[in-house]
Amino acid sequence: MADIVGIISEAILWLGKLPGWVLVPIFLFILGLIFGVGIKKSARSAFYAGIGLLGLMTVTMYIFAPYVMPIVKEFGKAVGKQTLGVADAGVFTLLTVTWGLPIAVLYIPVGLSVNILLLFARITRTLDVDLLNYWCWGVSAMVIWMLTDSWLWATVAFIINEIFILKIADWTAKDVQSQFNMPGISIPHGGAGLWPVVGWPLEWIYNRIPGFKDLKADPETIRSKLGMLGEPWFIGAVLGFIFGVVVRWPVEKILTLMMALSATMILFPRMVGVMMEGLVPLADAIREKALKIFKQEIYIGLDAAVLVGFPSVLTAGIVLVPIVLVLALVLPGNKVLPLADLAIATPFLVSICMAIHKKNVIRGIITGIVIFTIALYVCGDLAPIFTMAGAKYGLKIAGQWTSVGQGSHWVAWILAKIASLFGYSW
Repeated sequence: MADIVGIISEAILWLGKLPGWVLVPIFLFILGLIFGVGIKKSARSAFYAGIGLLGLMTVTMYIFAPYVMPIVKEFGKAVGKQTLGVADAGVFTLLTVTWGLPIAVLYIPVGLSVNILLLFARITRTLDVDLLNYWCWGVSAMVIWMLTDSWLWATVAFIINEIFILKIADWTAKDVQSQFNMPGISIPHGGAGLWPVVGWPLEWIYNRIPGFKDLKADPETIRSKLGMLGEPWFIGAVLGFIFGVVVRWPVEKILTLMMALSATMILFPRMVGVMMEGLVPLADAIREKALKIFKQEIYIGLDAAVLVGFPSVLTAGIVLVPIVLVLALVLPGNKVLPLADLAIATPFLVSICMAIHKKNVIRGIITGIVIFTIALYVCGDLAPIFTMAGAKYGLKIAGQWTSVGQGSHWVAWILAKIASLFGYSW
């Protein structure tokens, strides 16, 4: 019996280590077969979805991040590590620790089981097909595990987090679908999915400010008013030029940055288009079958990466990079120096809010300032737990570290504060 459990555990952990552009197609293909879509249609949809995701990751990791991260480091030098003692070690560092815990073996089976039960109970409409989202929910489990050393309470924390994110995915699905032309899709991402609670009240406020409420700043409006000056490639080039000049780069590096950001603004949406070419027919077929099983409309839950490439999200995210670095310097009591996560975290954390704001870039930037103000304090406060977890499970990093992108998990932070009331402090 112990051998069988061990084999299952190894298989689950092996699945969790697959890249999203491999794992998601596997799950989509299996899902298509379960719902009777057929081998040919399921395979085509799964591969197109995987190709689109691979394209998104490629643009992110080899075009966007490599050319934006040096700018972040240049700004970081101005801030200085002597005043900000907690390093942003990045989301992949936190992922490594979260998957390295003994409790990680439960993420996928518990996550899938709870998701299916919630669908049958009609508590959620979202079926999360991106199993890598589960590690984001696992941050809550990891934090409670480190505080209590309890399988039970860590699992309860995971389930609470999952229910919360699935419900937010339900509530934001119509905005995501209408604003980004993604029929049948929702975003149960454990990072981006936390922040509509900021976007909703701010949208209510924006709509009641005279003058400001009528200000249109979505990419389509900007393009219609400015012509070429509002084209995504031109916006990317201008932002690249401004950032390059600010950090005093030589001309050749500025030109390279301009081209990289222009390419990012064009290639991201194209990759999303490839992915949706596969997803839409499969999602339609699954939703039709699922309606008979679950007695309600079903949304296919995906990673927030599918939103990052849209011009409104990417523009707001790029503009927020230097703003967040300034925030890190001026916010009283902040301990975190944003580094490894910043170039990716800025568009990710505002992505769903951009749907709420109907792609209004100005509203998205203001909302992003509020989001990252909260995020810096939260990830700084949780840094001792992350550092302790890394040291205990084989990831030793000098000094305290955190992740701005996923360590700013305020649900995990609230659960940790509740645990501290019962003597589990850090």
